[in-house]
Order: sequence, then structure tokens, then C-alpha cells
Amino acid sequence: MQQTAGRESPQRWQQLPRALVGALVLVLAGCAIAPRVPRPHLALPPHYTQAPAATALGPAPDLAHWWRSFRDPVLDALVQRALAQNLGLKAAGERLAAARALLGTPRDRHLPSASLYTNEQPTPGSTASYFQIGFDAIWQFGLFGRGESEQRIADGNANLAAADLAAAHAALVAEVVRSYLDLRAAEQRAQLAADMRRIARRRAQLIAVRVAQHLDAPAANAGARAGAAEAAAAVTSAESDAAIARQQLAVLLSETAPDAALSAAGPLPLPPALPPQLPPANLLRTRPDIQRAEAAVLHAAGELGIARANLYPRLGLGWTATASAQTAGGEIGRLRTIPSFGPIINMPLFDWGLRQAQIRANGHQLKAAVLDYRQTVLAAVGEVEQAYAALRSAQAQAVAAQLSAQAAQQAAQAATTRSALGLGDGLAAGSAADAALRARSVASGAQAAEGVAWVRLYKALGGASPLAGSAHERSPARAAR
Repeated sequence: MQQTAGRESPQRWQQLPRALVGALVLVLAGCAIAPRVPRPHLALPPHYTQAPAATALGPAPDLAHWWRSFRDPVLDALVQRALAQNLGLKAAGERLAAARALLGTPRDRHLPSASLYTNEQPTPGSTASYFQIGFDAIWQFGLFGRGESEQRIADGNANLAAADLAAAHAALVAEVVRSYLDLRAAEQRAQLAADMRRIARRRAQLIAVRVAQHLDAPAANAGARAGAAEAAAAVTSAESDAAIARQQLAVLLSETAPDAALSAAGPLPLPPALPPQLPPANLLRTRPDIQRAEAAVLHAAGELGIARANLYPRLGLGWTATASAQTAGGEIGRLRTIPSFGPIINMPLFDWGLRQAQIRANGHQLKAAVLDYRQTVLAAVGEVEQAYAALRSAQAQAVAAQLSAQAAQQAAQAATTRSALGLGDGLAAGSAADAALRARSVASGAQAAEGVAWVRLYKALGGASPLAGSAHERSPARAAR
């Protein structure tokens, strides 16, 4: 019985390391998957509350080319030139190309690599010298979710760059359209102000005649001259606004001087028709800020995966062959070759507290990214609602201003007819014409404000970026599958 017990004891001690190794393998295998990427999507209301309720569902508006709905060929050409020439947009495109150039590096990092080296090394006692030539081959494994997490970080960087490009694209189009509307509105305002200046000067002449005939007090001359000076200042102000808009367009086109073709006045583009009402989720995913928030979630999940993988050993295989020949000493020219092959293990031992703290920090960063995404979506919905409300207000003001301009024009025509029939003087006709011009100026400004409200709405809906879908090539939802 004692012999039997003595024989079994070594076997048990031999089985213990195997059991420990098996348990360790099971534990590591259970942690070999990268953390799941959260799905940060929110349940959005089915319709915009500020959009007209009577509008039926229909095809989505053309967010990629929404400026074409103004039906202005000059504007279309300006936008195309800006997209082709703007230096900021080109810089964003280069940053996207740089991020996409690194998309394959996480995969390549865990493929076998080889290197050749040479070295000349004397012995410590300086009794001999050796020339060495070696060949190293290393295969680092991307275990414990490290490889997938590194790929998520690379995908997140590329998606962030794509979102930045989409944001630059959308902002550039919006600024071009807005600057063009400002230009045309300033040109119309300058033309109307020039007509009002002519009327003010004519009025000053008539009042001077009346004062000379003692039909008006001398103080009337001062008032008339002040009105003429005010009308002249309005012309200068409108012309300055037009020059500023031309210069702004030159900056957006990345040109040193304004386009000479824009020096001629043109008509103010009419605002487009109201787009059909659509669920927010169908439109807001094209917004660059939401794309960026999704990319930030993916990037944060990758950082958390790397922090978790750092708790476990970094494993790999290595093979080395070194040949050395003595170049000085007793055995000159003798070549010796030593190959070696074996596993490469890098295991953390005494800094687990630091690594655990990094995991907790990255976990909070991932939660923050998810919360930021949700807040970005809610802010986007609110921005669209505000843009819809502002558009409805601008449309109502434009309609009211147009009706007022028509009424003032009819009054001016009636005053002119009375003056031609000898039933009124030139001052009354001039005052009515001035009032009509002022009403037209207000209507023109209201129309321009309506166009700007359209710019705000389309920008809030996520236009205009043909590249908006590129940021979803590796979205968190797809990466989590």
C-alpha cells in the first residue's frame, strides 16, 4: 500500500501543472473576444412637429444637390467651382486619404514579419572580433481581442476623417449659397436705393422751389437734404454689402479676387418648394456630426478593447538564424551558424492596478461617447425643428411683405395718375413712389431671409454631402455584428 501511494503521488504532481495550464487556457479563451460595440441609436419621433401636418410622405429631398432647387445656373456653377477649388475641402480630403491608408495596418501588424541584419562585434576582452549576419522572423498574434480592437480604432479614425470631410462639404455648400443670396439681395437693395436716392434728390429740388416761393418754411430744405443724404448712404451701404459678399465668395472659391462675372447684378433666386415630411431617422443619419459621434463610439470601443487585451500575455512565434565569422583573433574566417525557434511571451506581472485603472477609464470614455451620440441626435432633431419653425416664420413674413409691396405699388400708380391729371403735385407722387420702393426693398429682404432659412433647414437635415454615406462603411452597428 505504501508503494502504491508512493507511485501515485508523482503522477498527481505531474497532473497539477497540466490542470493549471488547462484552466489558464480556458480563462484566457473566455476573454479572447473584444468588447461589444454599443448600439447608440435612439427611438425618434415619426414626424417633425414643426413641419406641415398636411404634407404627405413622399420621396426624400435631394440632400446631396439641394441648392439646385433654387434653379439658378449661376449658383450651380459657383457651388461646383467651390467644391473643386476650395483648399479647406481638399485638406479634409487628404486627411481622409491618410486615415484610410492606415486601415490595413492592424491586420498587417499581426502577420509574420522578417528582417535581415548585419553587425560587427568585438569580444569583451578585445581578443577577437566577429562579423554577424542574421535573419529574424516574428509572428505576433492579435489574441484576446487585440487585433479586432486595433482594427476598430483604425476604422474609427477613418470614419472621423470622413465625417470631417462631410461636415466641410456641407458647410462649404451652405456658405456659398448663403453668400450668393446675400450678394443678390444686396444688389437688389442697391438698385432700389439708387431709385430712392433719385426720388429724394427730386424731392429736395421741389421743396427748394416751394421754399423759394414761400410755400414752405426754410427748415424744409434741411429735411429734404437730410433725406437725400440718407438715400445716398443707403446706396453706399448696399454696394458695400454686395462687395463683401463677392469677396466672401472669392474666399470660398479659394481665389484671390472676386469673380468678374459676379460684378453684374442678377435676380434674387426664388426659394424652393417645401420638401415632403419624412421621419427624422431617415434623414439625420446623413448629418456629419452624427456620423462623427458614431465614429467616436467605435474608436472608444477599440480603446477599451486594447486596455482589456493588455491584461493578458502578448503571444507570438519567433525564428532566428545567426551566422558569425571571426575577423580578428586565432580562428579568422571560421563561420558558425546558430538557429533558434520558440514562442514569444510578454506577460504583465506587477502593474495590474495601472492596467485595471486604464480599463475603468476607457470604459467611462465609451459610456461618454454613447451619451454624446445620443445628445447629438437629440440636438439634431431640435435643430431641424427650429429650422422648420424659422422657415415657416420667414415664409409668412415674405408673403406679408410681398402683399405690402403690391399695395404700395398700386398706391404709387394711383398717385402718379392723379399727378398727371393735375389732381396732385409731384411731392405726393414722389412720396408714394418712395414708399413703394421701400416696400419692395422690404419684400426683397424677406425673400432673401426665406432663402437663408432654406439653407439652414437643408444644412440641419444633413445636406449637402455626396460623401455622407462613406462614414457608414464601418459604422458601430456594422462593426458589432
